[in-house]
Amino acid sequence: MPIRVRGLSLAFLLVLVLAGFASADVPQDLSVHLYEYCPLDLNICEVSPYQGVPGNPAAGHVDFGPIDQPWSFTFVTASPLAWSCDRHCNNYNAAFGVGGVFTMDGPQGLILMGRITSGSAWQNLDLTWGASLAFAGQWSNGLLASGDFLDMVTDQNGPYASLDVYTVPEPTGLTMLGTGALILGRWCRRSFLKT
Repeated sequence: MPIRVRGLSLAFLLVLVLAGFASADVPQDLSVHLYEYCPLDLNICEVSPYQGVPGNPAAGHVDFGPIDQPWSFTFVTASPLAWSCDRHCNNYNAAFGVGGVFTMDGPQGLILMGRITSGSAWQNLDLTWGASLAFAGQWSNGLLASGDFLDMVTDQNGPYASLDVYTVPEPTGLTMLGTGALILGRWCRRSFLKT
């Protein structure tokens, strides 16, 4: 009986070690939730809902360096799926689907290349304008990520930006964890069938 307990303990320890390797594959700092009120400097935050011509793609960029975070991104959407604009285009709204380009610099020199998946852009008579968009892409280390961001300017508070990034665990890490669980399951089955 003590030999079986020792073997079960070793198998359980193997699963824990493999789980540790699996979690080590995904740097925790590739999923992030940030926001900042940008200084009035177009090098920090900028957004254009239609780049001067209604119905054009939206574009912009944000740098979170002023809050000591190593994240920045640029984007250009595809042409809007639908848009509306009043006579002088004081009130403008556009809806976007999949397309365009989303590029993000993250920690440790990693770069995410992706595209916009959905969202909207607007400009209102009360001097607020911006874009709220979702994206998906792949980091330069092979991990997949998706998220959303808000890049906007308000008359009262100036530029504001937020960023939410969700990184998907690496498949090889999950495979290692599954392999460890399979080994433990087979060992338990053999041990109990022998009794």
